[in-house]
Amino acid sequence: MYFCIVEKNSNIKKSVYAHGAEHGVVIGIYLTVVSMALFYGGTSTLLSLVALLLLLGFPGVLFVIERRYHRSTGGCADISAMWLLGLVSTLCGSLICGIADYAWLEFVSPGFILEQVNAAIEAYNSLPEMRDTEVVASLKRAIEMGMLPTPIEFVVNMILFTTFAGSILSLIAAAIVNMLGVKERNITPKA
Repeated sequence: MYFCIVEKNSNIKKSVYAHGAEHGVVIGIYLTVVSMALFYGGTSTLLSLVALLLLLGFPGVLFVIERRYHRSTGGCADISAMWLLGLVSTLCGSLICGIADYAWLEFVSPGFILEQVNAAIEAYNSLPEMRDTEVVASLKRAIEMGMLPTPIEFVVNMILFTTFAGSILSLIAAAIVNMLGVKERNITPKA
């Protein structure tokens, strides 16, 4: 185990929560771009590809944020601090993205969810082996019974999922940053 001595004039001037909120703005913009690319991806193959690439790049964004924080603390940030940073950043970013998504679903494209379910039914019906399956029947029943999610239900679920996924990805990124930090310091941690 090693010890970090933090001086009064060190770079650690803000709490992890403050850093997370600041980075959350960047992540919020990033996630909003991903959402819009996904929403319009049905009309453009290029946007679908952009959305996929952005989704695959999200762990890298978390890694860069945590790595910068680790370096700004002189290598004193432990895994739990970096994990918390990523979690708070993802939560704040998800809330920002959720506001944008809700506005889009409620005011710009209020029929989006219904359109997507109808497109799924048509896609299933175009496949002979899926034409009269329980999946198609369930989707039709959901439309008939008004059981499709409202925009706010969709957004709340998206926020919860994104925060959970961001937490897991942040933990993995924090562990990698910590391993790289130990190698940079040339310190072998003792059990």
